Amino acid sequence: MTQWWVPWPVTGRDVWRRGLFVLFRVTASVSLLFTTYFVIPARTADKGFGLPWLILELAIFGAVVGIQVPAIVGAKHPVLRAVESMAVLIPLYLLIFSRIYMSNSLHDPSGFSLPLDHATALYFTVTVFATVGYGDIVPQTNSMRLLVTLQMLLNLMVLGLVIRLLTSAARRGVARRGAETDLGERDLPLQ
Repeated sequence: MTQWWVPWPVTGRDVWRRGLFVLFRVTASVSLLFTTYFVIPARTADKGFGLPWLILELAIFGAVVGIQVPAIVGAKHPVLRAVESMAVLIPLYLLIFSRIYMSNSLHDPSGFSLPLDHATALYFTVTVFATVGYGDIVPQTNSMRLLVTLQMLLNLMVLGLVIRLLTSAARRGVARRGAETDLGERDLPLQ
């Protein structure tokens, strides 16, 4: 059986094994991200959360995306690697903004219609990302409205640019693997 994303024959068992391995890695990575988010205490109310921290966290996110692109192209199974990357990058992005909102709420409780803790900050971040906006939590100050607006604009970039980067990297990786196979190199199953 040859899959469209794999230029060499694989068995159904190989596909399941690879898929379960990726599922395990994604589950472990996302669990670690959420555990870190909920366990590490937020900055104290007197310190606030300024623009330098936001820029630093988004730069780290950009660096992680930048590292993933060549890793996908060079991966043995680029499509699986791209899926795994997206499954980890989206929660990372959401947790970054959730943490920013929570820290700002601790610094200035009037910034939102109600004080945010870990769960409500994550809930608010996901509703903004999903463009649902139930209206139960809303930014009350101009600085928080601008921050939420920034997240909405970056959401478009994440959904457009990052997904495009990762899918095109997967396509390049598949093409590279196909070229290697055409040259007579034998691919071994995922170990």
